[in-house]
Amino acid sequence: MPVSKRKRILTGLGIVLFTLILGYAAIRPFHLRWGATDEEVSMSMPGTLGGRSWTRAITVNAPPEDIWPWLVQWGQGRGGWYSYDWLENLLGFNIHTADRILPEYQDPAVGDPICMAENVCTSFVSMIEPQQWFGWQAADPGGKPVWTFMLGLIPVNESSTRFLIRESFDPDAMPAAAISIIEIPDVVMELKALDTVKQRAEGIPPSLWVTVYEITMWLAALAMGVIAAVWTMQSPEWKKPLAVGVLSVVVLLVLTFLYPPLWLRAVLDAGLLAGLIYAKPR
Repeated sequence: MPVSKRKRILTGLGIVLFTLILGYAAIRPFHLRWGATDEEVSMSMPGTLGGRSWTRAITVNAPPEDIWPWLVQWGQGRGGWYSYDWLENLLGFNIHTADRILPEYQDPAVGDPICMAENVCTSFVSMIEPQQWFGWQAADPGGKPVWTFMLGLIPVNESSTRFLIRESFDPDAMPAAAISIIEIPDVVMELKALDTVKQRAEGIPPSLWVTVYEITMWLAALAMGVIAAVWTMQSPEWKKPLAVGVLSVVVLLVLTFLYPPLWLRAVLDAGLLAGLIYAKPR
C-alpha cells in the first residue's frame, strides 16, 4: 500500500472518529432532556433517585384522561413499549405495541410486575396516581430501589398535556460508565415511545410506513457515508469525499439521537446526496 494512501486512510479514520466522539458529546446534553423545559427537568417527580437521571417530554394534544389508558398498559406482554418492536424483537423480547386500549390492563396495582422482555420481570409498579403519575422500580436483593421509570402527565389546558418520562438511578447502583452505555439505546427507544403515545392518544392511526421511512432515511445516510469512505480511500481527490463522510456521521447522529421531524430527515439526506454528487471523483 503506498504511503500516501495509508496516510489518507488513517487521516480519514481519525477525523471520522473524532467527529463521532465530539458530535455525540455535543448532542448528548440535548437528548438527555429532549423536549423538556428547564422547569420540567428540575421539577420533583415521584420515585426520583439520587443518582444520574434524564427527563424527556412531548406535548400531546389530548387531555390526561385520554392519555392515561395508554400508560397503564405499558410493558411486555401488555400494551408493549410503544417503540421499535422490530428492533426489540430482534433481541428476542417478544414485544408487540398495542394499537388500542386493552381493558384487561387498565387496573394495575402497586407491586404488579412490569416486564422488560418475556420472563424478565425485574421491575414492579411503584406509583399510581390516576391521570398524573405511573411508574415502576427495580430493586437490589435487599429491596433498595436502584432504578425508576416514571411517566407523568401535566395538563397545559383543556385539550393538551405535557407527557414526561424520567429515568433515574441510585448513585451506587452501577458504574457511571455503564449508565452512559445504557443512554445510547435508551434514547432511541424512548423518543419513539414519546411520539407513539402522542399519536395513539391523539387518535392518529398507526402506520408501518412511518417506521419504514425512518429506517430508509437512516440507511440512506449510512450508505452515502460508506460510498464517501470508499472514494476517500481510492481516489487521489479525497478531501471532498472525506468531508461528505464526516457530514454523514453528523447526520446519522442527528437521526439516531434527536428524532427529527420526518421532513427534516429527507432534507438532511438530500443535502448529503447533493454533497456526494459534488464530491464524486472525476
